[in-house]
Amino acid sequence: MAVPKKKLLDTVWNTTTFLLTKQPEDFAESHRVKIVIVGSGYTGVAVGIAILFKRLASEVVFVDADEELAKAEAEDISHAAAFLGDPKILGTKDYSMARDATVCVITVGDKATSEDDGSLLDNNLAIFKDVIPKVCKYAPNSILLIVTAPVDILSYAAMKLSGFPPHRVMGLGTFLDSCRFQYFIAQKLGISASSVQASVICENGPTSVPVWSAVTVMGIKLKDINRDIGTKTDPESWGELHAKVIESDKDLIARKGYRCWGIGICAAEVVDAIVRNTCICITLSTYLKGCRHGLEKDVYMSLPCIVGRNGVQTLLRHPYTTEEQELTENSCRAIYETQKSILHTLE
Repeated sequence: MAVPKKKLLDTVWNTTTFLLTKQPEDFAESHRVKIVIVGSGYTGVAVGIAILFKRLASEVVFVDADEELAKAEAEDISHAAAFLGDPKILGTKDYSMARDATVCVITVGDKATSEDDGSLLDNNLAIFKDVIPKVCKYAPNSILLIVTAPVDILSYAAMKLSGFPPHRVMGLGTFLDSCRFQYFIAQKLGISASSVQASVICENGPTSVPVWSAVTVMGIKLKDINRDIGTKTDPESWGELHAKVIESDKDLIARKGYRCWGIGICAAEVVDAIVRNTCICITLSTYLKGCRHGLEKDVYMSLPCIVGRNGVQTLLRHPYTTEEQELTENSCRAIYETQKSILHTLE
């Protein structure tokens, strides 16, 4: 007796085609938000984790010259992607994977060490000359967020190397400094940091300027309570808090060998402002043409910025005190003096 042959399926059978009535390729590609992070060291991974926990991206790509490291970090995070909104997480050294990125966060070259020598700028600028053109070739409509130190100088370099309009190139600047300032003030007062409004502007470094005239708690200016707050004659020594802000990086590096989480969380907040067009006001390093703060030179430095889908959308004007204005001019001059040394290499 002949055994009847089984009817062949119209398509090649496998578990996926049996389980799903329609295949993923049957669907047109829907709107996706891709975030590219150049650099998969401590800082790059912290930025990626913070972005993923905020569920801002449907795709995160780590790009690194060390492709195995980038792939390993991406795979490590991907194993728990079910709890991050199921994004696609990739690691590569191929810059073409940056295609159609919404935001490119540049962390490559960032040195999480206590060293502060003159070679840091030269080394990281050389990296930028290689990296920035590659990123911009494949993501010409993206927004660049620079994290690598020295952030003000390298933000200026990235703007020149990319050819992007200035509003689409920004540096993390003093955003984390402002957060630390807010945190230390709240600690001294014994209240929640979210109840304190405080800003640090200008250079990301020793010449940064704490804006004591604008420090408030629920709209109450601390300067109205203590006229000498933050000055050398302040009987309560509030100025010590700014010194703690300046020393925070070195302190953390001395105690744990690196620092990354504060940077990562702040960078994710900037990405959030761009992706969701929140138009928040934060202190970021931005382009000032013919600086309005006493130095008629083009520089990048941190001021209160409104950040949204187009990048830095506008700046806030603040009536600084005479002392704050003088400190701002000094900080701006310090930035330009460092910047002068690289101008000829960016022509």
